[in-house]
Amino acid sequence: MLPAQHKRAAAFIKNLKATEARQEVPDDAVSGLYLIVQPSGALSWAVRTKLDGKAAKVTLGRYDEEGSGLERIERPSSKQVLNITEARALAARVKADAKRGHDPRQSKTERFSLEYWLDEFIKTARSTGFKGKPVKASTADEYDRIIKTDIKPHWKHVTDIRTLDYRDVEKLLEKLTPGARRNAFAVLSTFFRWKPVGRMIGKNVIEFAQSPPKPQSRDRVLSHDEIKVVWNAATACDYPFGALVKLLLLTGQRRDEIANLKWSELSDTLDTITFEGSRTKNGRAHMVPLPQLATAIIKTLPRVALSSDKMSDYVFTTIGTTPFSGFSNGKVALEKHCDPALPDWHLHDLRRTVSTELAKLRVTQEVTEAILNHKSGKVSGVAAIYNRYEYADEKREALNLWADRLQEIVIDRPRPRLVVSQ
Repeated sequence: MLPAQHKRAAAFIKNLKATEARQEVPDDAVSGLYLIVQPSGALSWAVRTKLDGKAAKVTLGRYDEEGSGLERIERPSSKQVLNITEARALAARVKADAKRGHDPRQSKTERFSLEYWLDEFIKTARSTGFKGKPVKASTADEYDRIIKTDIKPHWKHVTDIRTLDYRDVEKLLEKLTPGARRNAFAVLSTFFRWKPVGRMIGKNVIEFAQSPPKPQSRDRVLSHDEIKVVWNAATACDYPFGALVKLLLLTGQRRDEIANLKWSELSDTLDTITFEGSRTKNGRAHMVPLPQLATAIIKTLPRVALSSDKMSDYVFTTIGTTPFSGFSNGKVALEKHCDPALPDWHLHDLRRTVSTELAKLRVTQEVTEAILNHKSGKVSGVAAIYNRYEYADEKREALNLWADRLQEIVIDRPRPRLVVSQ
């Protein structure tokens, strides 16, 4: 044990003898601080603490009886020299920083870097999350996409996160489209309410920022003529977007759930999709029966190779390692084939259209809700807790009915010839 009294500690160190094994001599004055004695005789300081709740060893510097001569040493470095007093002061500072959630091995520039904290935000979302468990992979991917495309490019000038205030948020939002504005605000709300960022900045930046207006509820439902236009345009579109749109129209599922579809989520006969709860918006496992037309489309899709002996698990992908995500460019390409052009329509309108068409086919609301995997609906409250029936047969029958109706809508039938009597 290194004595707490300075002169005694210095004498103790002078009398230390190197051994064949590495030695660690704990300090009696600062808990966690210890002097490392290498077999070569080299001496260095280190401190044990916790970073992000995990045990960590931080090397402070090399031992030197004279020390650095600096009044204050800001951060650990294996290249610097420290006497006993300097080592103890730096060890106490390192432990205090770690307790506040700061990595003491970072420079001030790194510690206050906006880019660093945005990157840490994504890492935390994927690992521990913000409420005790990781966020869904699809949600973390969306956070990452929004930060890379809508936040970082507009805040390149921000070098110190502590300089941000609500006006910076509002200026950033002004540069975005309404949809991107709402998405960016949602991500920034989570980011600035994250405790490590709050402690770093000392305030909640988002609290005083003007939130974007909520989107107006849409009620757009495609007519039969418009359904035919979209279907034909999807036929003219290349993989993967054209086939993806057709599956959306055949199943009524959410855009991202189909876009992220994996071959492993399909049954061997390609007539059923099974989503785990981690893949759905409401967190509930979901089974989607596929009509023959959907199965036939999937059978024509290519398998993208990751290597000579490994195939990608994503059904809709261009590079194999990530699912398709180019919806904006895909819709632009699709609309080039729309003849006539469709006024103000979104991909989500296909889901609403399927729901409406199922109602026209006299499919009960319970079955439609089961197909769409809605939490709310006719079966709710206590009834929803006890009603665990999955409506598997009814869902398959309903989607088969819709597939037949869809084919009637999109198939060009020859007009009957007009016979003129002589």
